[in-house]
Amino acid sequence: MSATRELINRADALLLDFNGTLSDDEDLLAEIVSEIAEHELGITISKERYFTDFAGFTEEHMFSILAAESAGALSNPSSLLHLFNAHYLARTKEQSRIAPDARAFVHAACAAGKQLAVVTAASRDTVLPALHQAGLAGAFTAVIAFEDVSASKPEPECYIRAVAQLGLPTGKAVAFEDSRTGIAAATRAGLATVAVLGSLTESEAVALTKHSIARLTPDLISREPRAF
Repeated sequence: MSATRELINRADALLLDFNGTLSDDEDLLAEIVSEIAEHELGITISKERYFTDFAGFTEEHMFSILAAESAGALSNPSSLLHLFNAHYLARTKEQSRIAPDARAFVHAACAAGKQLAVVTAASRDTVLPALHQAGLAGAFTAVIAFEDVSASKPEPECYIRAVAQLGLPTGKAVAFEDSRTGIAAATRAGLATVAVLGSLTESEAVALTKHSIARLTPDLISREPRAF
């Protein structure tokens, strides 16, 4: 068993970031942000800039920065968050972005007796419908979204709240993240962290954490009983 797989299987709880980790949608987020920035603010945002500057942050944070860069003053950047949520829900309505392998990973983790939580910088307004759509809402003991914290990723509050809600010490949980921002939040909370490659390359992930995987797959969860 690899060191990463052993780490996952020794944990009592798995804390999953949503966008780009549980849900294969980071490219979609980049597309929506780019469209809103162009249509509402007159700013062109490249895919490269999205992944370099914004991946892992809240949409509210992104639009506040972009509004400040725009030629016209935007009195209420949070209005763009509501627009973003509407675009996201419309584009994911017909097909879930949570891949079959990711769903199978969640089911395998539940069968192994692990507690699960979603810990995300996204809004509950997009995350909860996506979990219901994929048939996974009942699998998660906790969902910590950006509305639940005073400071989102890269601050550690979301992960501190998650382990507290699960009633576990940080040493009993493992976080899964696909961005520098998310890995920073989990690390600051004292959690062992597994990087999910995608927006991060393998070399970038190695510089941030000891453990990485290509994506969530059910074979990461051992079917053998754990020793107690």
